[in-house]
Amino acid sequence: MIGLSIGISSVLTLLFSVYAYYNADSPIPNKEHIFYAKTILTDGNDYNEVPYPLLDRILNSSPDVIAGTHLHSWNTMWLASNGKDFQNNTSYADPEFFEVFDLPLKYGNKTTALKEKYSIVLTDKVSKQIFGDINPVGKTIVGADTLNLKVTGVFEPISPYSSFRFEVLLPNTILETNASFIAQNNWDNTFSPTYFKMKPNSDLTKLKTSITELIIGNRTEGSPIAEMKIIPFTDFRTDAIPVVDIIITSSIAAALFILLIILVNLLNLNTSTMLSRTKTIAVRKVLGSDKKGLILQYCIENGILVFVSILISMLLFFTINLPRFNDTFGPEFGRISFNLIEDYPVILGIIFIGIIATLVVSILPSLRFVKIPVTLGIKGKIQQVKSNFLLRNSFIILQFTIAILCISVAIILNRQIGFMKNADLGFERANVLVGNIDLDYKNFDVAQSKFNALLNELESNPYVKSVSTSQAVPSEYYFNYTTYYDKASNRDVRIRRSYADESYFKTLGIPITKGRNFNKNLDQADEYPVIINEAALKAFGWKTIDGKTLGSKGENSIKQPIVGVVKDFHYQDLQNAIEPLVHIYRDRKTLNKHRFLTVRVQEGHEANIEKMITTAFENIPSRKTYIQSRLTDKVSGQYLLIEGILKSVSITAILAIFISCLGLFGLISFSAKRRVKEIGVRKVLGAGVTKIVLLLSKDYIFLVGIAALIAFPLAWYAMNSWLNGFAYSISIKWWMFGLAAVIAVCITSFTLGIRAIKSAMANPINSLRTE
Repeated sequence: MIGLSIGISSVLTLLFSVYAYYNADSPIPNKEHIFYAKTILTDGNDYNEVPYPLLDRILNSSPDVIAGTHLHSWNTMWLASNGKDFQNNTSYADPEFFEVFDLPLKYGNKTTALKEKYSIVLTDKVSKQIFGDINPVGKTIVGADTLNLKVTGVFEPISPYSSFRFEVLLPNTILETNASFIAQNNWDNTFSPTYFKMKPNSDLTKLKTSITELIIGNRTEGSPIAEMKIIPFTDFRTDAIPVVDIIITSSIAAALFILLIILVNLLNLNTSTMLSRTKTIAVRKVLGSDKKGLILQYCIENGILVFVSILISMLLFFTINLPRFNDTFGPEFGRISFNLIEDYPVILGIIFIGIIATLVVSILPSLRFVKIPVTLGIKGKIQQVKSNFLLRNSFIILQFTIAILCISVAIILNRQIGFMKNADLGFERANVLVGNIDLDYKNFDVAQSKFNALLNELESNPYVKSVSTSQAVPSEYYFNYTTYYDKASNRDVRIRRSYADESYFKTLGIPITKGRNFNKNLDQADEYPVIINEAALKAFGWKTIDGKTLGSKGENSIKQPIVGVVKDFHYQDLQNAIEPLVHIYRDRKTLNKHRFLTVRVQEGHEANIEKMITTAFENIPSRKTYIQSRLTDKVSGQYLLIEGILKSVSITAILAIFISCLGLFGLISFSAKRRVKEIGVRKVLGAGVTKIVLLLSKDYIFLVGIAALIAFPLAWYAMNSWLNGFAYSISIKWWMFGLAAVIAVCITSFTLGIRAIKSAMANPINSLRTE
């Protein structure tokens, strides 16, 4: 019952997570007819944003498109109500949004919700945050200090697994007078995800060709856009975060593995217990019981066991498993909750699994034993009935193959995570403090003055080695790309860009390999001097930077002088290769242009400097709270999701080995009971405890060894394929499998030893008297 309860609760947790994921977008009707466009660049890269004008042209030229909408971020607008400020994840959409995504509203009218320019639609969570439990439709929220926004709708609660991550939805018409938006609203800038609903059985190939022709016909010379793809909306989540597919597949596989182990355990234990019940079966047959009655009895017995275990497993699920699951994956996918009324299919599924399990583990063994001739059963001569050792042993091997496979995967995964966390990243991360200074200051002039004073104080502090401000730090670079053109080699190179001051590379300990660092006495921000990395140098095919500049095609493009080259460093996680990167000079004291303050501190004085900086920002009026962390923690934080996968695999491995060992414990217990007299005779004849223990357990240890030999190549193939997806990864070594085998054998030996030693130390006189 312990094994069953723990196993079923794990299966329930895993299946519920899969159910929640696949059911998250269920409120959207006809989602199979919704698609989105994806931009393919000339260098093979792709992303989900497309040029903003594309949608109108699609709607006007394609009769197969019923409706369409943009759905993009532009800014995260501050909202004010009753003297309180709120900032929530904001998206902008067209008034036709609800014609494409017919999401249900708790309050408001979908046909008019986004028609007015200054309307706003809230999620249920944000509505309660601002207004409580009342209907807020018709109420006013002040946006960005100047806009009076009228609440026109509130969404029904949206699943955290949903494709939609917005909390506030605003109409695109608000942006029509925004100068920055107007400047980006052309065919060469791709910033807006675009969705459209198609007629059933539409020709997607024709639409793709039409969209690509629109792009090519309207783009300017030198544009990096090559073509467009049409992707089903149902693939959006796995397309946006590919690792989600791995997590869901792994969850399904883990649930099936654990379920299989549970069934194998029950089959083995039932088979063993029935060996001792052959006399009972024979007597009942003599007294008139038929096969159906005997089988029904065993079904009821196992059914009680299974369904009591289901009740215990549900208690474990609600009190332990679900909270731990949310702690593991919550930051990336949001917290999920179980609603008995809405999520009843999960309960029905577990009950169905319980019924099937009961029938399988009851009927299969009982069919074999009810066929034993009455004469053999009454005499107890079950030795004459050949037990299907091959089948039972195959089940044991299968159990431990799964367990050892999970252990091997966990070991390799742990090594990969350790490698990524501790690898040489090309910069010095120890003793570096990073603070977010993009705080939306209430009085910018006051904030700039106090910030300058803080910089001076830091620079004069003997425990501060270096201070820098920048737009990005390793692990938090924007996906900002610009395609630069080199006329001499006729090459277009797509380069990721960021802004930094003269101390950025010094603070992070990134060496300059060619040229020089930024210099505030030599460089002027309005001349856009840049430093590229070695990957960019290689992409252009240059050997030197003498006289080199960055610029786009066209005579009027700005030429940015290259003053230096930095050694390649890992500014993103090790799953990704180092791409060409350019840093553009920007003065340190330009507070509104930088996001991060980076400070290298003498070891042992981090806490004092942290306190000094935090205190300074507490005295600067702002809407956001200053947040500070260590660079080592930010770098490690990139792997939280993979660590979550490791936790899941490790828990699965522990459960698999634990449940398998419980099954072995039961098997060796029944084996010892059947061989009580044999053990007594051997002890009388001089056999020691060690020999008796070896007698009872050697066959099972041998089976575990076979399981290991089967599991190792499967683990190698699976993990080698997974590691191929990383730009930088470990090599799988033989000792990783050896360690997995040692762990499995040690746990198994301990489990078997407990019961075997007890049997071996029993009084032989009592053993010989046993009937």
